[in-house]
Amino acid sequence: MPQYLTAVHGDRRRYLVKALREVGRRITRVASGVDESVLDVTPDGEERSIAQIVGDLRDAEREDQQALEAMLRIDGSTIAARSSERGIETGRYKADDVAELLWDFATLREETIWILESAGGRWRNVGIHPFRGEVEVLTWVQEISERDLDAMWRMQRIRDLTRRPDEPPIAGDPDV
Repeated sequence: MPQYLTAVHGDRRRYLVKALREVGRRITRVASGVDESVLDVTPDGEERSIAQIVGDLRDAEREDQQALEAMLRIDGSTIAARSSERGIETGRYKADDVAELLWDFATLREETIWILESAGGRWRNVGIHPFRGEVEVLTWVQEISERDLDAMWRMQRIRDLTRRPDEPPIAGDPDV
């Protein structure tokens, strides 16, 4: 890697790619580790169920991948605002959809990681956002990571709120 890139970005790029990989896998483990009856539950104080969170993540991953591909292909490409930024209500997902949604999310995430790992020096490329102006690839990826962490935290919270006291912990769960 050229030294000037390391001086500007250090290990942030590798850290972000690693975070996307690990948090994405954690999200799939949390969602697949809860009882199917819990996937549609929206506890008091929560806005969405696990099924809805997973569906929203899949949809957001698809949008983000399109934006990243555009930014990396042509520096200064026009990119669309995310659905969440436009206030668009996404699909009303149910427990029956979760297995397919998780598969789609995991597949899209691996593609996103591959795109980022092969980006080379194009991490400084920008996309022209409709109301934010220029957004650098690095910033966009950091926002994906923050969204993932928020979604993972919400899913774990729902899982913990709906867990019965007599229920054994999920095998391999580092939170217990």
